[in-house]
Amino acid sequence: MLKREVAKRVFAKEFEACRELEKSARSSSEPTDSKSPNLLISPLGLILNRVFVVGVLTELDSIGAQSEMWKARIVDPTGAFTVYAGQYQPDASIFFSTVRVPAFISLTGKARIYEPEPGSVFISIRAEEANVVDEEIRNRWVVDTAEQTVDRLEAFSRALESGFRGETLREYLLERGVSEELAEGISIALERDRFPREFAKQLRASIREGLKALDFEAEDTAGAAYQKEFVLELLREMGGNKGVDYAVFVETAVSKGVPEEVVEEVVRSLLAGGQCYEPRIGIIRLVG
Repeated sequence: MLKREVAKRVFAKEFEACRELEKSARSSSEPTDSKSPNLLISPLGLILNRVFVVGVLTELDSIGAQSEMWKARIVDPTGAFTVYAGQYQPDASIFFSTVRVPAFISLTGKARIYEPEPGSVFISIRAEEANVVDEEIRNRWVVDTAEQTVDRLEAFSRALESGFRGETLREYLLERGVSEELAEGISIALERDRFPREFAKQLRASIREGLKALDFEAEDTAGAAYQKEFVLELLREMGGNKGVDYAVFVETAVSKGVPEEVVEEVVRSLLAGGQCYEPRIGIIRLVG
């Protein structure tokens, strides 16, 4: 009986950059028969088959013509996951047929990759199970995932600085306490990626902004906090159930005495924190 792959926590930005991990590239200690799970590998060396994500469900469409099929978009502080569920995922399909957008949700599923032609890659999740959660659970997932990703970034940075590659690099990482799977993954990833430092830098910045957005008033002065609360309340008033045109919202806030840069900062924080989303381009709407 095959062991079920552990569902990994991963941010959307890293997940979207995953590529297929060929069986020939895997360690000889791993089974590589026809029943082996299809694995993906991220630019940081994370090897995954199943994922566990928590974020804001911002889009949901029924796309099945002959049979039931749902397509969803789940946003986290770094980007968005594309999710599908059909007749072979009955629990997830039932969930999507009843949930209302927007909502904080948790989801477990299998990673899928589709490459119709060289250079054109689509990454998605085939949902297995999904549930509505609250903002506190979403925030905890962000913090936990950030901690795991930062640990991976640190191991990746050590690998870059070492100058080693291949088996020598794997042994170097193992000696420094890196798990066997991650050591192997980093070794493989560095053989593939031409610009590893740039991706690591971008991911660090995304995580930093995401964590900051979870409590964007924590270090504000009283005056700045008041302005941000005013902008938030104005968004509630103008947005209603359908959202509001971003340009109109900014113009209105500025006309009421709030500096444009403050308005833009608040909106960026809300978007990164999953408290606000864009149902359509140029339209912003609060969650809840």
